[in-house]
Amino acid sequence: MELNEKLLYHQIHPLKFCIDFSTGLFTTYLAWNHNLFWFLILFLTPSVLITILLIKFADLESLKNSDFGKYVKKYMSKTIEGIRLAGQFLMWTAAWLHLPVLIGIGFVVIIGGWLFGLLMEWKNKRTRL
Repeated sequence: MELNEKLLYHQIHPLKFCIDFSTGLFTTYLAWNHNLFWFLILFLTPSVLITILLIKFADLESLKNSDFGKYVKKYMSKTIEGIRLAGQFLMWTAAWLHLPVLIGIGFVVIIGGWLFGLLMEWKNKRTRL
């Protein structure tokens, strides 16, 4: 498997997914409390470490061949990854400024990035009817 494929499919590995989700929420809490030291350590370290380990050691072929893998291959472009990241940055900034509504909007942006393909398929089905 090529590196670009590993970089794509490692995102849907359950361990990576759980680490990114939990650190995303926890670092938002740290930003809310202006705990910059732990925020800076936790916003990158766990995610980068698990990425390195998965890229180097994990067999991602089964994820590639799964329905989720096919979905990610079709819809998870660099633009969509950027949108997900922008949602996380919005959550962090909103937390720092104590703007809970914007934290929620950032979360919706992240979820929207993950669900983009389903929304496109739903839209295409409705258009054909």
